[in-house]
Amino acid sequence: MQEFLLILRGDGMNHMSPDELQKIMAGYTNWVNTLGENYLAGQRLQENGSLLTSKTDKITTDGPFLESKEIIAGFFIIAAKDLDEASNIAQSSPHLGPYSIEVRPIVFPKMK
Repeated sequence: MQEFLLILRGDGMNHMSPDELQKIMAGYTNWVNTLGENYLAGQRLQENGSLLTSKTDKITTDGPFLESKEIIAGFFIIAAKDLDEASNIAQSSPHLGPYSIEVRPIVFPKMK
């Protein structure tokens, strides 16, 4: 099994009613339970206050994103046999709709 990072991208769920949010959260709980051992971790990201740093610059904002028109709202880490299976898992997420989901393989460095 390989690990994959699922990145939630989009304008978020801020426009949803409390009932709609509750429905998404119930769907999320069911989704995680269905995935079982394939679900490794996941977390929502704070909506405001970000920092981008490099050797030459440091940019702090009070918004949910840095120089981007879409929000990276959260992430999941899953285990799957390959990119196709990871894509199928992403397609089954209840977050698909309010968000698009980018699927990225995680590469671990080889230890000598």
